[in-house]
Amino acid sequence: MKLTKKHLLAGILGLAVFALALAPLAVSAQVMNQGIPELLEQTQLGNRPLTETIALIIKIVLSFLGLIAVIIIIMGGFKWMTSGGNETKVEEAKKLMIAGIIGLAIVILAYAISNFIISRLIEIGGTD
Repeated sequence: MKLTKKHLLAGILGLAVFALALAPLAVSAQVMNQGIPELLEQTQLGNRPLTETIALIIKIVLSFLGLIAVIIIIMGGFKWMTSGGNETKVEEAKKLMIAGIIGLAIVILAYAISNFIISRLIEIGGTD
């Protein structure tokens, strides 16, 4: 496989996204020096009800998936802008953007449905 400018750009973009994902860990280095009990006390994970903890995990996962969908849309836009009028590249970019929009819609609907269900479960079961 021949290494092209596209592969290099994709690698740099991937490293940039990875670095941005790890940036909060570098900023909160003082938290990493603490022990697990202190960290649990700060985040209140051990003191929250199970339903709230599950809801928080679902929200984090869906937020990450939404971010991936937005990145796919941006990649499609970038591909379209750099297509140079080539119809096949424009069609690929359109397909990529449509897939990203559909993915984003699915993530938003999944968030709404899970938020509704979890709020109903909390009402029925209480927060104890």
